[in-house]
Amino acid sequence: MTNPIYEQNIACLPSSLHELLSALPYPSPAISIVQGEEGWPVARFQTEEGVIHSNSLVDPCLEASQWAESLDYQDVMVSFIYGCGFGYPLLEYARRKHAYTETIIFEHDPSFFQAMLATIDLTPLLTNPAYHFAVGDTSQMQQAFREIVTSEFLLRATKPASFFTWLAHRNRKQVYLDIHEWVWNSLELSLTGVGNSVQDTLVGMYNMLDNVAPSMGCPSLSSFKDAYRNVPAFIVANGPSLDKNIEKLAQAKGKALILSAESALKPCLKRGILPDAISVLERTPNSYHSHFKNAGLPPELVLIGLNLIDPRIPREFPGTWIPIYRKYESTSIWINEALSDGSGLHGGASSAHLAFEFAQWVGANPIIFVGQDLAFGPGQSTHSRHSSYSEQHMAEHVQALQDQPIFMVKGIEGTMIPTIKIWYEFKTWFEERIARTPDVRFIDCTEGGAYIEGTELMELQRAVAEFCTRPLPSSLHKHAKRVAPVHTQHVQSEKYLLLLDKIKDIRNRFNKLTTQANQDISNCKVVEKACTLQQKLNRPLPSFVFSQFERNVNEFRKYGSDQEVVAFTQAIIFAHFKALNDLGEISSTEKLLQGTRILRTMFEYLKQTCAHMTQHFELAEARIREQMKKG
Repeated sequence: MTNPIYEQNIACLPSSLHELLSALPYPSPAISIVQGEEGWPVARFQTEEGVIHSNSLVDPCLEASQWAESLDYQDVMVSFIYGCGFGYPLLEYARRKHAYTETIIFEHDPSFFQAMLATIDLTPLLTNPAYHFAVGDTSQMQQAFREIVTSEFLLRATKPASFFTWLAHRNRKQVYLDIHEWVWNSLELSLTGVGNSVQDTLVGMYNMLDNVAPSMGCPSLSSFKDAYRNVPAFIVANGPSLDKNIEKLAQAKGKALILSAESALKPCLKRGILPDAISVLERTPNSYHSHFKNAGLPPELVLIGLNLIDPRIPREFPGTWIPIYRKYESTSIWINEALSDGSGLHGGASSAHLAFEFAQWVGANPIIFVGQDLAFGPGQSTHSRHSSYSEQHMAEHVQALQDQPIFMVKGIEGTMIPTIKIWYEFKTWFEERIARTPDVRFIDCTEGGAYIEGTELMELQRAVAEFCTRPLPSSLHKHAKRVAPVHTQHVQSEKYLLLLDKIKDIRNRFNKLTTQANQDISNCKVVEKACTLQQKLNRPLPSFVFSQFERNVNEFRKYGSDQEVVAFTQAIIFAHFKALNDLGEISSTEKLLQGTRILRTMFEYLKQTCAHMTQHFELAEARIREQMKKG
């Protein structure tokens, strides 16, 4: 027997939701549909507390209407709704929300979601691109959310609101509170990662270009893919607990990969432990001066470093460098396309993140954390006392960490311990990637600090004894030497020419945008003039003025959709859209004028930036040509 409502609803679903529901029994044996007093269908299901009805048996529409009336709508750009409420609350919400509000609806129970689609016509929402559904267990909802979060979504997400349906609040409150906390943290991380300043991005770009020559003879990341499958790997960070057990790492040498965060190298070397590799993430000179200058490092040490690190590091490093291109960083991508084979890593936000990702890339299993405290140690200590952070020149940096606002997180011993925002973000990054890799064991031998969800707790001595039972198939140093390419002069010249073509193409695009910005500024001035005249003469605004304002708003796309351009423009766009979102709905001439002035200022900044970037890419071209002359 066919169900036209269900067929109509599922025809509107994206493929991911269609696949999720097709794997469920239909109709669900756990959910029955009953008729309320007025004939409205209501879901009935069993919980630990007894039989539950999804909605009022008297009048589910009135109940939903009362709920929807209690919500905020004005100026809300993004709404998160926890629990679908069997459809009635969603339909009432849809009648009241503004067209400019984008909405994500989270539903933890796919069978309940399926029963709703089989009973309630939700095609007005399912066919509207302003609505998104994240359905399933926590990991499935998280994955759905990640797919929704585009740059344009983030532009609007500076003005969010969240609501619980009554059913979700009564019966699944903790599940939705957990996903709410995750969503808020993910948004914060995404907005934090919108971009560095133009200056920082330029520093990274120039470092990448200066690193072109030393990278030519380096092994590619792809040559390490699964090279150490099912080999244990230790990720050594520089937390204060490292001093408790670092000596035990010596027993793992030669029987596991030991990958050190850059600041953990000195504590390892002081204990006579030479890691297989050191990972480096930062573009600033501090890394070079703190960990590499006159360090006398042995040539057996491998450098896992982003291609934007200080050029003095790969130039002076005695061992082999594995250049890492960030997968989602636009400047890294186009340089990678010209010089390498396209392989890359996300990179994370710390050198321990980079080491962790490299361990995953080479197929290591288990992956074992050491010194990954992500919280304060005794006496508000921040790092190993044998690291550079205990030296006088780092005192100001340590003090800055200690002065950060503190909040409490679960420690490995189950008690609450103090941490700060950046360490919590580092922890969240690990947890997300651990959750995506269920076939790998993750073991935390830190013996102190914050608990990382998804890890097994184990003493380092036991982990070494249990997993380090046979020699490595080959040292990382020897493998890196074996797979390093030998490029002829002709091949190098071709790579340089490809890079030059990329640079010239991007320069031309910035030059074109500089010209186009003049028109965008002019269009804003037209709206400003119309608003000023209206205020002066007290006459109605012509309808074209509002249409022109909307066109002006949408012109940001040409500065924000080009992958190579957006790295230098996105911070400007986000800052001004945040101001627009704070302004709220354009409901008066005064707000229209204020919004237009925000847009004009944005285009003026974009014009200046694009003009400067045209000049910088001319300098970049000259820089590469100079390298070509040196051979």
